[in-house]
Order: sequence, then C-alpha cells, then structure tokens
Amino acid sequence: MEVDGTFLYGKYRQTLLIATTQDGNNCVLPIAFAIVEGETLSAWEWFLVMIRIHVTNKAGLCLISNRHQSIKSAVSNPHLDWQPPNAYHVYCIRHIAKYTPSKHIFESKLNTFRSQSPKIQTCIDNISKEKWSLAYDDEGCRYGHITTNLSESINKVLKGARNLPITTLVKATYARLVEYFVKRGETAMHEVNNGGRYCQKLMEAMEKNQQEASSHQVQRYDIQRTRFEVEEAFNPVIQRGGHKWTVILSTRYCQCKKFKAFQYPCSHVIAVCAHMSIDFWQYVNLVYTL
Repeated sequence: MEVDGTFLYGKYRQTLLIATTQDGNNCVLPIAFAIVEGETLSAWEWFLVMIRIHVTNKAGLCLISNRHQSIKSAVSNPHLDWQPPNAYHVYCIRHIAKYTPSKHIFESKLNTFRSQSPKIQTCIDNISKEKWSLAYDDEGCRYGHITTNLSESINKVLKGARNLPITTLVKATYARLVEYFVKRGETAMHEVNNGGRYCQKLMEAMEKNQQEASSHQVQRYDIQRTRFEVEEAFNPVIQRGGHKWTVILSTRYCQCKKFKAFQYPCSHVIAVCAHMSIDFWQYVNLVYTL
C-alpha cells in the first residue's frame, strides 16, 4: 500500500490524502481517500486508523511513503497497528535501490555515496537499510515496489478535480474510484470464467522465466536436495549470461533476489524445480491467484 498527500487548488486549500494498492495483475487500485486540513500528525494518524477499521486489518502489509515527518510519527505510534509484524513501513527510493538488488552491490554503491561528504554519510547512516533498499528487503514486503508511483499516478488522474469545490471533488473522486474497481473486477471475472488460475501478468512473467530456465545448468550441493547452484548460458551475441546463482528452496532464496522481491519463481528457481521434477507453481504467492 502506498500513501501520499497532495494540495487542493480551490477556494479551500485543504489536502487530499490517498491510499493506493496494486493487484497481482499490476492494476492500480485506489482504496481510500480523505480531505484533511493538511499533512499533520493528527490527520495521518486518523487516516491510518480509518484504513485499519474500514479497509483492511490484514497483517504483514507493506506501507510505502515519502519521509514526511508526520507519516513517520504516525506509523511509529504503537497503538495504530502499523508496526511489525502487523505492517512494515518503508520509504520511496528513486534511482538507487532498483539498481542494487544484492547486498554486496548495494554496499559498494553506498560507500560511493558516503565518500561524497560527511553530511551525506551521516544522513544515509541514520536511515535503516531495510527502509529504503531492495537488497535488505529480506521478507519481500515490497513486492518489488521502490517508489510511490502508484499514488502519484492517481494524483495525476485526479489533478483536474483538485480545483473543484469540496463536495464536487468528493463525488468526482468517488466516481473515478468506483470506475477503477468495476473495470478491474470485470477483467478478473473474465479471466476466471476462461479457466484462469493466475493473473495474466503473472502468467506472462512465468512464461518468460520458463524460457530462460531451459538454458540453465543446475548443480545440487547437498543431500537434502535444497541447495543448488544455477549457471546461466552465455549469449555471445548480446554478451550477457554466464553468471552463477545460489538457490535454496527450503528458505525460498535465490541469490538474484527476484524470487524474494516479487514472490514468484525466477528462472533459476524454475530450473531447479525442473531438475528435481517438482512443481514450481507451489512457490507462487497467493496474491497472484484469481
């Protein structure tokens, strides 16, 4: 879930708070909005409480936001049910983390940032790495998300409505959100009626991973049949491949980090499953089912 706030342009200069999610088919779904006096601590606390009461009380939610102090303070309130293991709060991270999927590469690039100045080093070291790095997202809470692009895309959709009077704005926003849910629901129902079990985007990703897995070589490293080394075939045309990755099925770990980040098998895991004659679909997270 991503949360963000944006200013209104009309007579009353209030703030629109929006909570947005994405389903397993990569479809954006706004799930809550509110007009408040501003991005104050009390406003964010109230908004997050209302989400827990009226939208979802699911445990293990990942909440992505910017580093606004009011959001950080609201989430840190132990009485609001947004602390681990009920929820995990992480930050929007642009241009950095998506290029550093492994801890080794991440630490190397982080040291480059630290060397720029003592001020930058202090700023970076004061932020917990699991808050802003895919490399340290050991639980896979982000599902690969590193920014608040979902919320920002909805803000752009509603940009014209932000000039309207409050009542009209609420009606227009509600109508647009209903439209999103109806369209997404129709798409899902169509796939179910056609015998689908998983989201279309997931099926496309898995087909691509299966094609890549067919050229991998697998070596088993223990008698329990849980630790493997997977070697990619080298492609001389594009000068890519040839890397080796460790896979541990018992902990759902692949060194490439994609398995944990996206919660479905990467090509290396699929290759291991084929090597062991086991069903790789068992490793697909339930969020991708219809």
